[in-house]
Amino acid sequence: MAWRPTHVLLEGELDNTTPGKVTGWMQFAGMTNNVTFDLRGDFHRDIRGARIHLAGEGRPDDPGAAGYMEGFAQHQTGNVGDITAGLSPKDYVAYPYYAASPVMLSCFLPLLV
Repeated sequence: MAWRPTHVLLEGELDNTTPGKVTGWMQFAGMTNNVTFDLRGDFHRDIRGARIHLAGEGRPDDPGAAGYMEGFAQHQTGNVGDITAGLSPKDYVAYPYYAASPVMLSCFLPLLV
């Protein structure tokens, strides 16, 4: 089962500045303490290596939040899922890029001489 607690998110921060690791915290309405994260893996390419701050639209006084968050683990471990901002990856460029393949490079040889 996947929890989708976006409607009770108050704020948080996720940090992927250490390759292969995502740590952080999130504060949810209905929970007394912050939820902490210690995950293996990386964000998607568009924000890999970044620290992101999250600001939710949850309300601290949401009457249904405690019931919704009941059973949600306060310390999250495991593998990172899909964390992306939906941006073009940083390694995309505005010009054609070809891997070092003899087949691909042969069409450019006259230009390189």
